[in-house]
Amino acid sequence: MNPDVVEAHPKHRQTLLRRTALYAPSAALATAILVYALFSLPQSLIMVFIVGLFTIPLDMEAVAALRDLPAQPVITEGRIDRKWSKARFAFFGRVHYILVGKSLFEVGPVAGLELQLGDQVRVEHWPHSHTLVSVARLASAPSR
Repeated sequence: MNPDVVEAHPKHRQTLLRRTALYAPSAALATAILVYALFSLPQSLIMVFIVGLFTIPLDMEAVAALRDLPAQPVITEGRIDRKWSKARFAFFGRVHYILVGKSLFEVGPVAGLELQLGDQVRVEHWPHSHTLVSVARLASAPSR
């Protein structure tokens, strides 16, 4: 069976390095500001809340990207259990998601439109950040 490659990212390693270069320093700075705010309590209660809202997701993304640096891409095969798209921040563009097994992936617009619910797919990705390497359709969903 020859898989139908729907989306491929040949420069996936550079994407991972770029994510690491963006998120790691940002997360370190945000964490330092949060620690400073925590030591300044109770005067900085609002600052702790606001900075904490940004620091937690930044730290999660930075840790995922840093954990992927020594790792190798992995393959997840399965059926698309759920698929949806939504507007990006401030309604600039759309982002498409697919759920394969228990893993969530952000795919490009072409893959988001070509792949259908129930399709069998092979997703090659980095294990922690789920940065895509390629998405291939193994079998189409049966017609309803």
